[in-house]
Amino acid sequence: MYDTRAFFNERAAAWDSKAIHDPENLRTVLHLSDLKPGCSILDVGCGTGLLEPYLLKYEPSMILAVDFAENMIIRAKEKLKDPRVEFLCADYFDILGLAFDACFFLSTFPHFTDPKSAALHLTRVLKTGGRVTISHSQGKSGDPPGVMTPMLPAQGLLNLLRPYFRIDVMVDNSILFMISGTKLDVEVT
Repeated sequence: MYDTRAFFNERAAAWDSKAIHDPENLRTVLHLSDLKPGCSILDVGCGTGLLEPYLLKYEPSMILAVDFAENMIIRAKEKLKDPRVEFLCADYFDILGLAFDACFFLSTFPHFTDPKSAALHLTRVLKTGGRVTISHSQGKSGDPPGVMTPMLPAQGLLNLLRPYFRIDVMVDNSILFMISGTKLDVEVT
């Protein structure tokens, strides 16, 4: 049986030299995500902390960067020390009792074997009006390394999120994949 956590733990030391992201695409994703100074951010599947230096330029009040692979978190903590960033080895579904202004999934959403549950959990971790951004900075030209679930087409992801989010950004091409929107004020059971 395939072990996703083991896959990422084994590759953490060399991850930054192998998982290359176009900085311009990352800046585009963040610009389109309409981040406001003072916001609180959840970075799901943060890996070695690639996104945090980009996020910090938007002056958030705090970033909770989570990954379930402990070696990725160890590496992230070695690379970045900023009091606004907390790197936490945890499962996304264990994040409860906190509500964020923004949530990012950079090249991580295809790793969820149950995308519907992952989308539903967003309603628990985002404030009403909070923004979710699901992106792949390499576009659809390649699935993220170690992926077990094929990337949903933009329309499929849109349909999955639509009951809970007002989607206002969708880019789906060979260079960049991104879908983003704000949480609706809906009752979720």
